[in-house]
Amino acid sequence: MHRTNLYLTPEQEKALDARARDAGVSRSALVRAIIDQELSRPRIPDSELEELFGTFADSYQRAVAGLFHDDPDLRIDR
Repeated sequence: MHRTNLYLTPEQEKALDARARDAGVSRSALVRAIIDQELSRPRIPDSELEELFGTFADSYQRAVAGLFHDDPDLRIDR
């Protein structure tokens, strides 16, 4: 195990201490558990994120285009 120092805000320190106390572990053990939990989550490749965002952006663009087309008060080319 290697020692690592990090800076916490007072709010982070207070929240970590409360959670560690509730779990009956040290702050360090809790931080390690949180890191392990995060690192065990599957990472979505950037290409998949770009595809998901592109799909969302396309559907949003169509919705907005329809909104502007359907409501003459929103059109900018009067």
